[in-house]
Amino acid sequence: MYLNINEKEQIQEEIKTLETKSSAELVAVITKYSSSYRFETLVFSLLISVFISIILLFADIDTIKFFQIQVLSFFALFFLTSGFKKILLTFLPKKYKYEKASINAKKEFYNLGIKDTKTKLGIMFYVSIEEKYVEIITDTGIKSKISDNYWQDIVNEFIKDVKNNQFSIGYKKAIKECSETLIKSFPIQENDKNELSNEVIEL
Repeated sequence: MYLNINEKEQIQEEIKTLETKSSAELVAVITKYSSSYRFETLVFSLLISVFISIILLFADIDTIKFFQIQVLSFFALFFLTSGFKKILLTFLPKKYKYEKASINAKKEFYNLGIKDTKTKLGIMFYVSIEEKYVEIITDTGIKSKISDNYWQDIVNEFIKDVKNNQFSIGYKKAIKECSETLIKSFPIQENDKNELSNEVIEL
């Protein structure tokens, strides 16, 4: 669990309050990692193993022992970085990690059915903890009145809270920040139906 029960309830209450005044459908999604990073783990382990092998070329060891050290170092590094992805992430460029997180965010937008609402007013607040990444994805109905640029300032503030591991605070601030705009642009309709769950989704 990335959020405790109390934190989840507070976020859900913020979403519920907003959706009693607006037809927008907001979904909060949080995940620890946006990728398995298996390929990156393999490449990283190979590169370090090659580096170790180059060093060993200057050591006075026989061929069999040289090969054994190569194999052992590769598998040790592979299993270590597989079990502790944080180690790997420290070596990956921020841009690369953000691209991976963004791809996963868009995938989840479809997988969770946020794209399938009748009103096309779905919004996803996506947080990837270890990549320190936040993205707000909106459906076409939202985009028709609120440009993607509007959300960037909210995202920038949200990321600060994520970096400080204050996830629930980030969600609540972001929801409150956009509430007035959403209520004004998409006021609640008489026949409004809540198509998406208000519960925080942990992946």
